[in-house]
Amino acid sequence: MRVLLFTFLFYGFYIIEVNAEDYKGFGEYSFGPNVTETKACELALENAKKSVLSKVYGENIFSEDLMRCSETDGDGQCELNRSTISIINGSIKEMKSKERTLKRMEGYSICRLDIVAKIVKPEQKKDPNFDFSIKINKKYFRDKEKFMIEIEPSIKMFVNIFQWDPYGSEGIHLTKIFPNEYESNNEIKNKKIIPGKKHNYSFKVEYPHKTQDKKYVDEYLVIVSTKNNINFVTEFDFKSFQERISEIPNDEYRTKKISYEILKN
Repeated sequence: MRVLLFTFLFYGFYIIEVNAEDYKGFGEYSFGPNVTETKACELALENAKKSVLSKVYGENIFSEDLMRCSETDGDGQCELNRSTISIINGSIKEMKSKERTLKRMEGYSICRLDIVAKIVKPEQKKDPNFDFSIKINKKYFRDKEKFMIEIEPSIKMFVNIFQWDPYGSEGIHLTKIFPNEYESNNEIKNKKIIPGKKHNYSFKVEYPHKTQDKKYVDEYLVIVSTKNNINFVTEFDFKSFQERISEIPNDEYRTKKISYEILKN
């Protein structure tokens, strides 16, 4: 019994993630008087994360249909939202070190973040035959306008769609909007419009009225397609969503992001 117990503890103590490696990267953000130093350095950090994740997942995984920000106040919030959501399908296991430097220039400043991050490299490559295209009926909406989603798969897949409203919740809070109680079948074989015509519901955008200082607000959809039907919960925060996605073999799913803006009436 003593030998068996010792062996169990020995192997339990030395479990390691063989595919985890440390990667170096950096990110910069130039900013003027309308952007706070804190916000600028948050953006620099997100750019640094993208640089190290691109070394593992490839640059193409983060090139999404995320439109340029139209915010007129120039406070950097839309850019931060866009940068943050762009890396939601890449997971950093541990941030080993962060070093921040600030350069003061004439009329503007530059925040730079140098990081070392531990990332678990996926065991499988993406399946190039498992893909889909996604688009929405408009890029710019007015309050209460309907929006529709068109998805065209390369082969049969199961689709889950999540929405992120950065101004309606604290942090990143993803809400599943499809499948739902009105349209529960998420198996898609051919081009499909969501909501379906035969289903008695619609999607409507809504300007977050507690945010009164912006002419436009940005919102995002995260689309997850899987080869097998996976039952995702209705709500996720950023970290738990990444953890859930990382549990799926890399060649059995694909994610895409798309953005749109709502004009204040």
